[in-house]
Amino acid sequence: MTPAAQSIALPIGMNALARLRSFLFAGLAALLLAGCDAAEDGVWQGYAEGEYVHVGSIDGGTVEEIAVTRSDRVEKGALLFRLDLTAETAAAEQAAAQLAKSKTALDDAQRELKRMEALHAKGDVTQTILDTARAQRDRAGARMLTAAAAHDQAKWRLARREGHAPTAAFVQDILLREGEIAAASQPVVLLLPPENIRVRFFLPEADLSRIRIGNRVALSCSGCPAALDGTIRFVSTESSDRPNEKHAYMVEATPNATPEALRPGQPVTVRLVPDGNEM
Repeated sequence: MTPAAQSIALPIGMNALARLRSFLFAGLAALLLAGCDAAEDGVWQGYAEGEYVHVGSIDGGTVEEIAVTRSDRVEKGALLFRLDLTAETAAAEQAAAQLAKSKTALDDAQRELKRMEALHAKGDVTQTILDTARAQRDRAGARMLTAAAAHDQAKWRLARREGHAPTAAFVQDILLREGEIAAASQPVVLLLPPENIRVRFFLPEADLSRIRIGNRVALSCSGCPAALDGTIRFVSTESSDRPNEKHAYMVEATPNATPEALRPGQPVTVRLVPDGNEM
């Protein structure tokens, strides 16, 4: 199993920071749009945006190890960080010892029951003695099941002291360092899966009828591959006022290949592919 990798929602302060970043990016796109009064028909200015995955632990504790660095590419299940394991390791070892002890007791009770059954068949012991042996075996079995459940719980608590990548991604940032205290559910590592990279731009109301979900668009930016294109995945149903444009609608396109070529905040030029080709 992939232990305890948890995608944790940002605390209020970090959510506000993320929203502020998005607003700043949106403002950049708006300024670009405003500066293109004589823009080419079917061409809009936008910016790259990323939806980050915040990985933390349900439990708090001291960060014992950070297993990655910023800009690393990690695969699904890769270890990202580990919290202090001292108490959880001791509890897991104790639970394992108790489980082993209860299994031995169950084996002994099972052997004793078989012996009593053989003696009862010969008439050497009473039914009461046989029933007592059977009851002891049943109690030993119940204790073993309880110990097994406690062992599983201890292993689960131990496993969730580690953070693992829920998907292949780039390490965008390390939010805590070794020796620092992580609060319960506090993100420790910030990931950016390539599939979470998209291009966002604002469409003037007059152009709204030209765009549909599924339309293919050409994407160009400084340093991007020459043939980069994308597909319209979202068109807002609500307008917002932009400079020089009273009503504009937010549109998002996802790159069809090499999304990692884009960097969040990077200006991107969006061109509608002729004939409205759809993917």
